[in-house]
Order: sequence, then C-alpha cells, then structure tokens
Amino acid sequence: MTTMRPAEWPLPAKERIWRLSLFSLACGAAWMTRDLRWDVVWTTAPALLQGLGISFLLAVTSVAAGMIAGMILAVARTSGPFGLRHLAIGYIEIVRAVPQLMVIFWIFFTWPAVTGRGMSPWSAAFLSLTVIAAAYLAEVIRAGIESVPPIQKESAFVLGLSPFQAFMRVVLPQALRNMLPALIATFVMMFKVTSLVYVVGIVDFFRAVVIINNREFAPYALYTTLAVVYFACCWALSWLIRKLDPNYALTS
Repeated sequence: MTTMRPAEWPLPAKERIWRLSLFSLACGAAWMTRDLRWDVVWTTAPALLQGLGISFLLAVTSVAAGMIAGMILAVARTSGPFGLRHLAIGYIEIVRAVPQLMVIFWIFFTWPAVTGRGMSPWSAAFLSLTVIAAAYLAEVIRAGIESVPPIQKESAFVLGLSPFQAFMRVVLPQALRNMLPALIATFVMMFKVTSLVYVVGIVDFFRAVVIINNREFAPYALYTTLAVVYFACCWALSWLIRKLDPNYALTS
C-alpha cells in the first residue's frame, strides 16, 4: 500500500524570498498608483462587465460552431477524396497563415460585395470568429484522431461496427481525451481574439474600455484593468488545463 507524501512545509528559503518579493512589489505598485483614478473603474464596472460578457459569449459560441466545422474539415483532410481533401487543406492553411484581423475584414466587406446585402456587426463577428476557430480546431481534432492507435479502429471493425460507428464510439472518445488540453488552449486564444471584433462595431470588453477611456481619460487605470482581467481569465483557463492534464505545458 502506497502513501502520499505531505507537501514540504515550511517552504524552502528561496521560495519564501521569491514570494515575499512578489508580494512587496505588488504592494508597492498598488501604493504608488493609488491616486490614478481607480474610481473610474468602479463607477463604470457595469459597462465593463457587460463588455466582458459579450467577449465570453462570442468566444463560447464561435468555438462551439467552429468545433463542428473543424471536425468536418479534419475528417475531410484525413480521409476525404482528392479534391475535397485539398480544399480542406487550403482553407486550414490560408486561415491559419493570415492575421485574424484580415479574416474579419474579409468577411465583413466581402459579404455585401458578393450578395449585395449588408451584414450586421454581430453576424460578422460570429462568422469571422467561427471561421478562425474552425481552422485551428481542425488541426487539433486531426492530431487527436491520429493519436488513437490504428488497432483500435481495426478492433472495432472485427466486432462488426460500421466505419461511422467505429469512429463515433471508439475513435472519437479516445481522441477527445487526448485533445482536451489543446481544445481549452484554443478557447484561450479565441477569447483573446475577440478583442479584434471592435473593428466591426461590437462593444466587447476591449471596446468598452476604449470608449470609457475616450470619455473619462483614465488610461492607466482602465488599460491596467483590461490587462489584469484578460490575464486572470486566461490564467484560470490555463490552470484548468493543468488540472485536467498535469503533464501538459501551455506554451502558446
């Protein structure tokens, strides 16, 4: 019978010095910046929280839709016919190679030029983010599928499962487990990409900070809050990755 070793306590001297130094720096920074109009952040908190909610909503919906499209792209790239496979490869490589802002501009301005009908900011933002998410998630899904040993699929065929049943019941569940950390990392990326949709008129968290700063002119307090909130949200998601898979290192 194995027993768990208790965590070392007290902490090593170097660790205690490092934590004390960080705490001292944080206290010093808070003291020096105490008069830099932090009241603006508190008085405009409802508008900031509304913008943050819009950012999260766009990230969640675009990743959910991009997951479906990415799965189709991944299957087309790995096992599709000649023409379809190359179309999928072209889509994935082009979208991943160009700046995300360019994709947003393409969709927002190309749709009216092609159809003769305008596109609402919400539709443009959602479609643009879905297009971006699908390209990145397609590669995540493809890697997850290829990580499943071929013998798993062959064993499913031996048991009498059809190719579709083998994929849905045997390959996909194992692939999802392998690619779960990468899926959350992609969500972290897409949450940050939502800061670009302000160019089509969406008042997300980033745009809300810009609008309030233009009115109140408290750049230090507002943009520091912007950076801290983005860091806190992304750090929380990264912490979730480490809890799901302690051996996974987030490097992006």
